[in-house]
Amino acid sequence: MSVLFYTLVRLMSNLRRKNEELQAYIQQVTAAQEELRFHYNQNVESEKKLSISEEKFRTMFEQAPLGIALSDTLTGKLYQINPKFAEIIGRKMEEVVGIDWMSITHPDDVQGNLKNSVLVNDKKIKGFNMSKRYIKPDGSVVWAKITVATLNLEYKGSISEICMVEDITEQKLNEDALKSSEYTFRKLFEGSSDAILLLEDYKVIDCNPAAIEFLGYDSKSKIVGKTTWELSPERQPDGIPSMEKALDINKYAQNKGKYKFEWWLKKENGIEFPVEIMLTPILLNGKQVLHAIWRDVSERKLLEQKLEYLSYKDVLTGLYNRRFFEEELKRLNVQRNLPLTIVMADVNGLKLINDSFGHAMGDELLKKVGQVIVRGCRADDVIARLGGDEFVILLPKTDTNETEQIVKRIKAHALKETIGSIEISISFGWETKIDREEDIREILKKAEDYMYKRKLYESPSMRGKTINAIISTLHEKNKREEQHSHRVSALCECMGKALGLPEGEVEELKTVGLLHDIGKIAIEETTLNKPGALTEDEWEDIKRHPEIGYRILSTVNDMAEIAEYILYHHEKWDGQGYPKGLKGEDIPFQSRIIAIVDAFDAMTSERSYRSALPEEVAIEELLKNSGIQFDPEVVSVFVEKVLK
Repeated sequence: MSVLFYTLVRLMSNLRRKNEELQAYIQQVTAAQEELRFHYNQNVESEKKLSISEEKFRTMFEQAPLGIALSDTLTGKLYQINPKFAEIIGRKMEEVVGIDWMSITHPDDVQGNLKNSVLVNDKKIKGFNMSKRYIKPDGSVVWAKITVATLNLEYKGSISEICMVEDITEQKLNEDALKSSEYTFRKLFEGSSDAILLLEDYKVIDCNPAAIEFLGYDSKSKIVGKTTWELSPERQPDGIPSMEKALDINKYAQNKGKYKFEWWLKKENGIEFPVEIMLTPILLNGKQVLHAIWRDVSERKLLEQKLEYLSYKDVLTGLYNRRFFEEELKRLNVQRNLPLTIVMADVNGLKLINDSFGHAMGDELLKKVGQVIVRGCRADDVIARLGGDEFVILLPKTDTNETEQIVKRIKAHALKETIGSIEISISFGWETKIDREEDIREILKKAEDYMYKRKLYESPSMRGKTINAIISTLHEKNKREEQHSHRVSALCECMGKALGLPEGEVEELKTVGLLHDIGKIAIEETTLNKPGALTEDEWEDIKRHPEIGYRILSTVNDMAEIAEYILYHHEKWDGQGYPKGLKGEDIPFQSRIIAIVDAFDAMTSERSYRSALPEEVAIEELLKNSGIQFDPEVVSVFVEKVLK
């Protein structure tokens, strides 16, 4: 658009120059006419001089840079033209002489031309200027600017008119293009969904409706005349005054051209918000102004902040993450922060809770631990979750004694918190860097080693408490499961004695019976208590409980074998059981015992989906499946010695 403005300025300048040339030429023609008249009236000069004047006039006429036509004022017929006129209207000279000017004028322009000519003939005006169109033989149109005046020359008894013609077709086309461009610009300007402002000398000279809405004003008049810094907060986020920064940016854009940058604006109601601005210098009415497009980038800024948050924050706990910790460790590892203490923390029993109660409860545990650590630390301490169940605390300018107090506070807060019925247990280890020459990575490793040593002592106790909590929770979910577990435990004890097992193994078998369904803690209560037949998906869910029980108990010291017995207590003698499909004596002996006792008690006790079966029916089922589902020798001992 700036090119079109520049073109218009250039054409206007050319037009003024042409007008000056035209006026000079008219003066020359008039002077020549006066000279001729002088020679004729005074009869002073000789015929030779008159001939010279006529020749001079003819030469000027023939070689004139403008088209010239002489016409009879009464008939309008052209009786003499110069070559330039013929060239402009696209005809040969002999074709033009004798025709009236109206026959070669565009019909839409005849009336205007005729009206002016009448005024000249009536001597109301001496002459006139106008723009009109001539029609060429091929039907195309040429735009011309004509200057018409009367001459004191007679042609066949009539006064003559002189018409001087300048071809302005190119100028008109450019003007039309410019008008079209201006119309298009205005339509785009007014209809744009982006806020657009025009700035001159740092002030708003125009703005579109989107800008009015953008800034929260109710009219353009409240914006026009304001400077950009009057529409902005006093200072930008980097602390630089808006006025100072705006002046620098405007100068840069004026000198360098397009410039895109971010800025903060202020609505009429005082709300501040971020925008992206594109400044472009343009020509408007011959003046250079700045065309500014403003776009609200609040959502993008929020997304950037969110991405920055995600890059440095742990999504679950809201604490810093490992990436931030690594960078902060480098930043804090300087002389002025010594003594610098690193505290490693590990949550006890997280895997056990995930396996037993699901990852949702495990996540709640981690969030609660994060909150406990934050409450126990100081405002400037750096707390991060490294991943899994590990946390780290950076304590600048903190010695060992102060660290112990901080850890004590955290533990005191932890004692007051539970996740369901599970107590919170955290193992800590720390090391302090005193000398600047010490390797910070070695300090971190020592803190971690110390933490793992503490964990060896504290985890078993925590796991034991968690196992008890799991059992209690399972029994609270389903009282029938509690009664079933106790009955199975009692029958297992009887089986151990009937088989003549040592007292320790009898106790172990009793414990296995009590815990054999501990994996059902992870099964939905609605599935466990469903009154009707289970769906295929529900049955597959139920079949997971031996593996879940194994994962729970395998984390506890001295319960690895018990965990294995529980894993296989639904295997079948013929290999058609689950989860591994073991067969015969590949199935642990204790698991074979539990399978029989569990099945008997399940048949003879009340279930949500059926009534208890008579003992005789249950025994018949055991004998019927002996050698198929159950170990036949163990079935015999159970029926003959335990049930009698």
